[in-house]
Amino acid sequence: MEQVAITGMGIVSPLGCSVEEYWQALLENRVALTVLESPTDDWAPGVWSRVPEHFDPLEWMDPPMVRVTDRLTHWTVAAASQAVTQSGVQAFPPERTAVVLGCTMGSVPHLLQAQSAYDLGEAEGAPPRLMSQVIPNVPAAHVAMRWHLHGPLLTISTACASSLDAIGQAARMIERGEVDYAIAGGVESLLAPLVYQSLVRARAVTRTSDPARPFDRQRSGFVMGEGAGVVVLEREEFARGRGQTVLARVRGYGSVADAYHVTSPDPSGRWEARAMTLALEDAHTLPGAIDAVIAHGTGTVVGDAAEIAAINAVFGRRWDLFVTSVKGHMGHSMAASGVMGVIAGVMALHAKLLPPTAGTREADPLVAFSVVTETPRRFAGSAVAVNAFGFGGQNASLIIGH
Repeated sequence: MEQVAITGMGIVSPLGCSVEEYWQALLENRVALTVLESPTDDWAPGVWSRVPEHFDPLEWMDPPMVRVTDRLTHWTVAAASQAVTQSGVQAFPPERTAVVLGCTMGSVPHLLQAQSAYDLGEAEGAPPRLMSQVIPNVPAAHVAMRWHLHGPLLTISTACASSLDAIGQAARMIERGEVDYAIAGGVESLLAPLVYQSLVRARAVTRTSDPARPFDRQRSGFVMGEGAGVVVLEREEFARGRGQTVLARVRGYGSVADAYHVTSPDPSGRWEARAMTLALEDAHTLPGAIDAVIAHGTGTVVGDAAEIAAINAVFGRRWDLFVTSVKGHMGHSMAASGVMGVIAGVMALHAKLLPPTAGTREADPLVAFSVVTETPRRFAGSAVAVNAFGFGGQNASLIIGH
């Protein structure tokens, strides 16, 4: 892949509501967790990671629009506005700009709240705009309306790989000449007791009040997170032509299916490794040229084991390969997790500094690379791989670099 530039980034996350806040929190090894109290005896206590209460949608949208939209859209428009401002694009060519966003289930909390009110017989339990508030494609639609865009408008739902697939597919559209610009990323709003309890019963989430422990030998599950992240992609020649700083280039993208199990990855890591290999081939880059990996690294026993096997297979025994995950800091934001990894990767490339993996104390003995823990690690900062793997065997990998 050639000449696809990232020129803007924006984020609303549990660690902060701007790229600067988010990056600083990662470097400082901060953790954003809310302890869940037990309202009933059968409630499983634990933690999840929320967007800060100080986030104000009125900073990004007018009051009438805020009233008829949900947090899913609020976060996306805020992240997109940050990214567009940083990109320096004054006006996108309407039919030459794509919007490609990842989302899995739409706004689950909003839907469940409406159902609860409906069950209690309250009139507002069946709001007339419910569908237009909770369905997964609504955030992308509002981005298109905000910037008056008439190009491809796509919402990708590949579970936890959604936003990485969104960026990869958007970059492909630019590479093929179908569009010149793209607003791409993802959003997730799943923090609801029903979803949490379901994941507890599936033994997917950690049952402690500690952060997740990606790649730790004592890891026990992930922490639920939420938020949105967006990047602006464009032809590099356009950015250079107006003197805009190119933050990074999307150099390669790979996406394949496990076809193994709905919730568990192929334990060999074969297909995760294949996604990484395809991304490297697309980038015309050898594994030895990759300095670091922003891993999927959720902290689950089986998921991390498969990713460890995949990284080992692709890169070999490389103690100079530094690997980190942002999910120890702020949980697993599902569809938004890939783009949050990309934003961390871009910042790391510029700082030549990789943030630590919060919560991780002792790396799994099967690891054949250097897991960054406790403090940031200096690295060469020329090329980074970003991974995102999801339910259904969705595997995506992206190579970003200068």
